[in-house]
Amino acid sequence: MQSRKNLEHDTLLFGKVIFIEKKKEQNWVGLVRWGKNVRKINFFFPEVKVGDYVVVQFGYAKKIVSGTERELYWIQELSFFLLEYLENQNGSPRYFIPFKYNNSRAILSFSSLCLFLWILFYLLEPRRFLFAQLLQSPSSNLSSGSFANADLAITLPEVTVSSTTLLPGSSIVPTSRNISSYGPEMNIMDIPRDVRSITKEEMQTVMAMTVNDLSAFSPSVNPTQATGNILSEPVIRGLPGTVFRNGMLVGFSSGGNWGPLMNMMAYDSLDIVTGPVGVVFGPQEFAGGYLNELTKQPYFDRFHGNAFVTYGMYGDNFWNADIGGPIDKEKKTAFRFDYFGQAGYAPFNYYDGAYMQREAFYMALCSHPYENVIISWNGELDFNNFVPYAGINRPTNSLIDNGLYQTGPWIGSIGINGHFIPGHPTSPPGGGYVVDFGSLVPVSGRNNIFNSPLNFTLQTYGVFQPIVTLKLGENTRLVNNFLFEYFRTEIGQPVPMDTWGFLPYGFNFADRLELIVSKEHGHGRFNQLIDSGIEFRYVNDLEYFGTWHGPANQVDMTRPFSAGQANPPVVSYSQALAFGNPFLTDIPIPGLPGGFFNIDNFLSTQCSFSEYSPFFQDVLSVGDNVSLLFGARMDIYNVLAMPPDGTPTLLQQPFVPYGPTQITAVLPQLTLSPTYKPFPWLSLYATGFWGQTTAQSQFGAFAPEFTSSYYHQQNELEEMGAKFNFFEGKMFLSISFYNQSGFVPAFVLPNGLTPTVSATVRGLQLQGAVQPRRNLWITFGYNHIEGFENWNSDPTGPTVNQPYSTRVAALYHLPVDPIESISAGIYPFIGFPSNYANLMLTYKMNNGFGISLWTIGETGQWLGFNYALRTPSWYTLNGRLFYATSRWEAGLWLYNLTNIHYWLAGAPGFTPAASLDYDYAALQMPFWIQASFQLNF
Repeated sequence: MQSRKNLEHDTLLFGKVIFIEKKKEQNWVGLVRWGKNVRKINFFFPEVKVGDYVVVQFGYAKKIVSGTERELYWIQELSFFLLEYLENQNGSPRYFIPFKYNNSRAILSFSSLCLFLWILFYLLEPRRFLFAQLLQSPSSNLSSGSFANADLAITLPEVTVSSTTLLPGSSIVPTSRNISSYGPEMNIMDIPRDVRSITKEEMQTVMAMTVNDLSAFSPSVNPTQATGNILSEPVIRGLPGTVFRNGMLVGFSSGGNWGPLMNMMAYDSLDIVTGPVGVVFGPQEFAGGYLNELTKQPYFDRFHGNAFVTYGMYGDNFWNADIGGPIDKEKKTAFRFDYFGQAGYAPFNYYDGAYMQREAFYMALCSHPYENVIISWNGELDFNNFVPYAGINRPTNSLIDNGLYQTGPWIGSIGINGHFIPGHPTSPPGGGYVVDFGSLVPVSGRNNIFNSPLNFTLQTYGVFQPIVTLKLGENTRLVNNFLFEYFRTEIGQPVPMDTWGFLPYGFNFADRLELIVSKEHGHGRFNQLIDSGIEFRYVNDLEYFGTWHGPANQVDMTRPFSAGQANPPVVSYSQALAFGNPFLTDIPIPGLPGGFFNIDNFLSTQCSFSEYSPFFQDVLSVGDNVSLLFGARMDIYNVLAMPPDGTPTLLQQPFVPYGPTQITAVLPQLTLSPTYKPFPWLSLYATGFWGQTTAQSQFGAFAPEFTSSYYHQQNELEEMGAKFNFFEGKMFLSISFYNQSGFVPAFVLPNGLTPTVSATVRGLQLQGAVQPRRNLWITFGYNHIEGFENWNSDPTGPTVNQPYSTRVAALYHLPVDPIESISAGIYPFIGFPSNYANLMLTYKMNNGFGISLWTIGETGQWLGFNYALRTPSWYTLNGRLFYATSRWEAGLWLYNLTNIHYWLAGAPGFTPAASLDYDYAALQMPFWIQASFQLNF
């Protein structure tokens, strides 16, 4: 064991000066106390005085440290604790106490969180790890004494202080790079919104494949089940998150549903920005935030390539090849090509009848023909074929807590005037389906209500995006960003819900021309960063959707079920008249055999519209401490919406009030954000946003039944926050308080009255990143959020498939899925957690081995607007073991390590599908594994 004397002499310590005496010229001696110990030391700078705190090593005081008395006291206690620990553990003397130098003066940054992280770091590798970095500017002096050129970097065995210096582009901490997802490039400390920048390394850590995987990175995103669907947009702060591709809107999605799936293999990084979409990108819907996909860029230095294949449990199987490099000898033009294929994915294949098959081709070109011109282009073609996991019907406390399912066959329906009709006829709204309830029996967690060979979803998606940047001067550039999209999808879910969707074609053309100018005034005392321009968009699509009689609880999943025995039959025009609503008629979809659609349901449409949007954003900075961001945008819509092809004339004017509509709407957007930086490491901001958004049809266009009010739905945000940049960029922390209000889509029957409803979300969010060394990083986040719908100004409250649980129906002999509107009032979101947290850690050793751990957790979710049934709170712990060399890599991913059984509601609260949350609950994946092998060339 190393002696205390040697430890005290060699270890960098910290103590309080209690006595000073001058011995010779420029040579002072004194006493320093740390813990219960007092030691005699030498001084080489006379300005030290009794009561100062100093850094001590090799018997000399090297530095005076400033800070509050409380901070200095506790850092002294920690220093002594570490000394004791090293002595007891036969520790190496070459450790650092947790504070750092900044130029010629030591600055102390200390908190309980930092202490926790430092101790955690030490436990990970107690023989070789640095508790924190001791950095000194090359130009700085310790003092006027002879220590001016002293080297304070103590060399460790195998690991040196210099090895912890972050290489360019390798940092997880977002302050290390500029972000262009809120207009021109700005550092995250200067953006007056809560932003989460996700690197490629982070995406590879969790093997991100779907939008739900983004919940591992940001507390703004919570994992969500989508009834009968795969989310195409993340849920951000409890609301849909709009998706952009290199700053341009990705269309054909509404409320996060039914749009083209994200191809994670096409991205270099992702940015998540909370709150309404900014004035440069432009809003589409009432969004809790937006996701900007930053696609892969070509390599200009040399040829690069890699290929990997992944296999796992339950038929998990996908592969990827990624190559790129310069094309010409001058290296002015380069390319990138990526191919992704998927034959199976465990989170689908685990469940009966669910599967995922994908092929995606991505290509990028970039050229610098002249010094002031950059021409880049990216394109993608995706083919998706899947049947989603929808969950288990008839959710009850017995099912969620004990895995016991409520049995009972469907024996009849409630017809007009409440009469019982035996057999399997379709019930009118307000009727329901009669079940002969039986006992509770165990049920497999792999059961899937969509387990039928008749169910399918097909997607074909193509995108083409050229971007031209022209540098007009040192501080001025002109950027033209063009995007073209094509999307076609077929959705057939005849068993058991009889839900159909068809988009035979959808075209989206968008172009944004912007001038970005940076100006200085008053010899640099005032600075401006201006982004102004105009955006044009044109959309033409044809949308069919039918689902009004989509019950699920009539099916007993312990018995075989098939078409005709599990789903109610289509409704004819005459039967719809008997129900008192001709728009309940199920109309055959042209070009999709077996499918039907409804009209006047705010979903089906044949629409073309153009949008012109001038915008202006100015960031005015006064010195280094104060800035003000002002932005304005005007969205001018010209819309023509018609009944889709195939609509019977019986259901159009003049027989009933339904037909084509043409409208022009002007939607303003305004934002104002002051920012104050009292210190370089602290940024305080406040943001206000006021604007208008529109309601949307099923695939993001407009339905003919939309009146003027659906084009002018108010959207507001108030947010205050603070951002911290600690340890010279090694740690970032942000905290924000927010309140956002707008209108969310609601379930409505054909010819209904309320397709949208006022809603508010508010809460507190914390997130951060720590990377003390290049090979160790930690990210974390927490979000407390409240969301509610305000139906007080409407004639009724929410319309739901079933207003009570199936257990209540069994106890009181009530029909299932009667489709009823409950009373007006204020209703907290269902299918929605009020608390969400995430934590991720990665450590890479020098020999190529590494480990990642991440955990996510959330509180339970209510399944109905009577708030009688709730899923329990849950967490999952996941891990990755990997080995990497310059030529090859291998990894093993382990998900849900503790094999937690946890449930999600069938749909989140902001979507119309939340009306089905008493029809579905989704048991999530147990423990599973996948392994990957990659070659680099």
